[in-house]
Amino acid sequence: MEPKQGGDITDMHSRRMARWTLALIALVLGLFGSIVICLCFGTVYISPQRVFEILFGLSTDATSTEIIIIQQVRLPRIMLAGVVGACLSIAGVALQGIFKNPMASPSVIGISQGAAFGASLTLVFGFSLASGDFAIPAMAFLFAMITLVIVYMLGRVEGYIPTTTLLLAGIAVGAFFSAMTSLLQILAAQGSTETMSQVVFWLMGGLNRANWDQFWIVLAFLIPGFILLFAFSRDLNAMIVGEAHATSLGVDPKTTTKIMLAGSALVTGAAVAFTGIIAFVGLMVPHIMRMVIGPDNRILFPASLLAGAIFLIVTDTVARTIMAPQELPVGIITAILGGPFFLYLLRRKKEATEW
Repeated sequence: MEPKQGGDITDMHSRRMARWTLALIALVLGLFGSIVICLCFGTVYISPQRVFEILFGLSTDATSTEIIIIQQVRLPRIMLAGVVGACLSIAGVALQGIFKNPMASPSVIGISQGAAFGASLTLVFGFSLASGDFAIPAMAFLFAMITLVIVYMLGRVEGYIPTTTLLLAGIAVGAFFSAMTSLLQILAAQGSTETMSQVVFWLMGGLNRANWDQFWIVLAFLIPGFILLFAFSRDLNAMIVGEAHATSLGVDPKTTTKIMLAGSALVTGAAVAFTGIIAFVGLMVPHIMRMVIGPDNRILFPASLLAGAIFLIVTDTVARTIMAPQELPVGIITAILGGPFFLYLLRRKKEATEW
């Protein structure tokens, strides 16, 4: 007797949910493990056991220096790296889904370049809407949002948002802001050498100024941004098949595109506001997760969030220890990894086109 089709579908669904659950559990454990291990490394090595004891208040013989190093120096930086990596990764998932292209990333629509220009304005001229430690982040976030509005207005055609037009508008706006940032670099070079080095370091991306306030602010943007993007993950699945198919299922492609763009800009702007431009995270992590667990955005968003956090925590640890006591911007490490990965994607896309 042949099994019923309904039973097969139920079994398939159960196996898929079990696989997704195991994947998320593995990523959560991997995130916790990466935090503990990366807390060990720095100018002073601290054993994993001692780190674990300090984190959970179990140590009775830890020195005050060790506690300060873990709780006030390394932990806020690692936690900030985690939320920034998560922000960039889920933004990459959303943009790759909208453009139906694995090579899409937050820099595709110019958000990162706009943020860089806003930060450079503050560094060179001292102009900002905020003061103190939040002067640069405030301008970076503001111009990330301004960039999104400009790209949206340029990409909209008779009330619709064609992805090709949107992509071209993003590239054009991003190129414009990159050129303006280069101009500011030239102006900075004619003035203070220190200002010039600050602009260059910010453009490379780094977490050397991380603190707990920055972590909580980025987390405050990550949580609603993730909820917003995840809530429309099913709609994004339908859009990937095609807008006609999505419409037949009751999905509004125009609304979904707006939501994905807004959510991506929200989390990307918050991420780059404190750390500068960290390239290729939003490109590599979603694509790797897609190869590992499949293309369904309902699992791809949470999996990429966790994997992005792990990735940036590890790469930042490499950046701050590989040439200790000198520190490299983490953007250099991600670019070294991301360049070959981009060429790999380009090669695969070319081979698929030839077939």
